[in-house]
Amino acid sequence: MKRALAALAAATFLSSCSLGPFFEKPEIVTPPAWVQQTDGANVWPDRTWWEGFGSAELDSFVAAATTGNYDLAAALSRIRQAEAQVRVAGAALLPSISAGAGANRNFTGRTSTTGATSRAVSNTYQASLNASYQLDLFGGNKSNAEASAARLQSSQFDRETVAITLHSDVASTYFLVLSLRDRIRLAEDTLRIAEEVLSVVQARLSLGAGSDLEVAQQRSTVASQRAAVVALQQAETETINALAVLLGRNPEGFMVQGNSLGDLQLPQVAAGLPSELLLRRPDLRSAEAGLRAGKFDVAAARAARFPSIDLSLQGGGQSAALSGLFGPGGLFVGFGASLAAPIFEGGRLQAQEDLSAARYQELELTYRSAILAAFRDTENALSSTTTSTSQYGYAREAYDQAREAYRIVEVQLRAGSVDFVTLLDAQRTVFQANDGLVQADLARYNALVTLFEALGGGWDGTTATP
Repeated sequence: MKRALAALAAATFLSSCSLGPFFEKPEIVTPPAWVQQTDGANVWPDRTWWEGFGSAELDSFVAAATTGNYDLAAALSRIRQAEAQVRVAGAALLPSISAGAGANRNFTGRTSTTGATSRAVSNTYQASLNASYQLDLFGGNKSNAEASAARLQSSQFDRETVAITLHSDVASTYFLVLSLRDRIRLAEDTLRIAEEVLSVVQARLSLGAGSDLEVAQQRSTVASQRAAVVALQQAETETINALAVLLGRNPEGFMVQGNSLGDLQLPQVAAGLPSELLLRRPDLRSAEAGLRAGKFDVAAARAARFPSIDLSLQGGGQSAALSGLFGPGGLFVGFGASLAAPIFEGGRLQAQEDLSAARYQELELTYRSAILAAFRDTENALSSTTTSTSQYGYAREAYDQAREAYRIVEVQLRAGSVDFVTLLDAQRTVFQANDGLVQADLARYNALVTLFEALGGGWDGTTATP
């Protein structure tokens, strides 16, 4: 028994060979610096980047989404599945041991020459312990275990990607709610102005200085503005409901207390070095882990084409009496080995290896493409943070000038020095400038959220513990 166990243990150590191929991270050429520079150097955003906007309500919403969002919870379940798969694949590297026990009662009878019959009863008891192990001479089982471990890492990085996307969506949706409320207030102010103008036009008509056409045109403007207010209110309701779902809550009764984008602040952010993006974005780390798993799949497929050796060890006892089951006379030990090698599979094993190799090539190309896309997204986001600030300044100037022009036209209309068409044009310009200003303000916040997401959301390269 001791010799058999020693042989089985030695076989375990011998099964450390591997046919490869061994994984080597593809060489990636990264730019030395970003084209769009930011304030500060080599400083990445904090992991809790949303706190930089100075909204306690936004902070609470992000925290609620982290614990309540169903997509993030599903990602955690995928991690647990991958952990179980790692244990399943790792079990093939260890011996399997089983035990058995049984009892039989045998009845025998015979008839003598005189015709008399007799019956005999005998009992047999057995107990056994079986151990078996497959020599992993060519590393197939080890490669499968390594592939499962790499896919576990990929699932963990995927969860971080889902979390970053979720936090970005919560922030963007929250900002949209505040922006819609700003637009509703401006639309209501515009409606009030339009209604005041309608009163002036009607008064002029009663004095014989206006016309029915002017009154009809202004009434049309008032009705259109009322419709715009209702549409914005509906958009606000739908956006609040969407925010509730992101937090894993029922939209009914869900409230947002924030009232304006003007109550927030714009945080500063720097992008660090481009090469660090490969470590800071979990989606790229996930792609790399998937690539590593694909390489081990190739090794496992290659190992399947070679012979396999199975070792078995069996020991136990057998006796006619239960008390003597483990006596010296009833003990037995057996040790065996079997060799199996594929001879003709119709090309199936070669095709499986070719399939794994082609899959690995696809994963490598996808990985390289994802890196280029990450650099593109970051450059675009850096540029957007600059241009959106400039656009907001121009929109503010356009709004101020439109309001001043409208004020002048309104005074001139009361004095009778301009016609009504001029007033309509001035109103239309103010309406457009109002809406453009708020949307330009929203664009500044969305540009920062997009930049944070492109930079990996401030993730520091570690994986959260499930």
